[in-house]
Amino acid sequence: MLTPDEDYPEIKDIVKTYNVRGFSFREYLNLHTGTNFKPYTLDEILHDHTHIIKEILPYVRPVDHFQNYIHHGFYPFHLEHRNFSENLLKTMNMMTEVDILLIKQIELKYLTKIKKLFYLLAVEGPKAPNVSMLSQEVETSRATVMNYLKYLHDARLINLIYHDGQQFPKKPAKVMMHNPNLMYAIYPINVERQSLMETFFVNAMWKDHKVNVADKEGMYLIDSKTPYKICQADKMSKTRVNPDIVYARYGTEVGHDNQLPLWLLGFLF
Repeated sequence: MLTPDEDYPEIKDIVKTYNVRGFSFREYLNLHTGTNFKPYTLDEILHDHTHIIKEILPYVRPVDHFQNYIHHGFYPFHLEHRNFSENLLKTMNMMTEVDILLIKQIELKYLTKIKKLFYLLAVEGPKAPNVSMLSQEVETSRATVMNYLKYLHDARLINLIYHDGQQFPKKPAKVMMHNPNLMYAIYPINVERQSLMETFFVNAMWKDHKVNVADKEGMYLIDSKTPYKICQADKMSKTRVNPDIVYARYGTEVGHDNQLPLWLLGFLF
């Protein structure tokens, strides 16, 4: 799906730019299983997820395909007969050189700093950025690091997550990769499952919904009203369920009440 050039106002009168989204999990399933599942709104999933799942499971077991999607399903070139990770790394290089340097009109000599910052963020995993430490590592000012974060976000390489009511140029409460595929391509030996699942959640939500961090770890506030907790299904027996929280559980095929299977949020578009 194409979205207009709101991230690049500096060139809107010169050229029309578009941000092309990758595959949703629903689109990936349809492509690889020959199905034709439709998207659902968040309200439909929240209030009718048990019925929706019953319409899906007779045709495909989503959990059998979910890990493949997390690893390589977001970008369309996984269909090509080439090394996916190598191809993705080349694409990331192109995104930094074109979507950042060219469009933002940044000198080539700063490219290595931007790439180093991106790598450091990937290795750290989803967390609040230590801007002082990053500025020392990249050998640039704090203000420049903040600008680079915004450029990486605009290029769809990272997501900047804020507390409700805050936005750039405030420091984000959390920085994460734009989608899980990037995590495997950049630093595969340090991919942590909870981080993958949170990254999938944010990527699925942000197209049509406002995403902020919530007060507790692993929780996000959607549209300034509903807290979601991303959690492992087999650990729920030890969790006191709060009726005011929506639990997006991974490692399960079905849900009940206010506990959704995380994969189903991949049907939002």
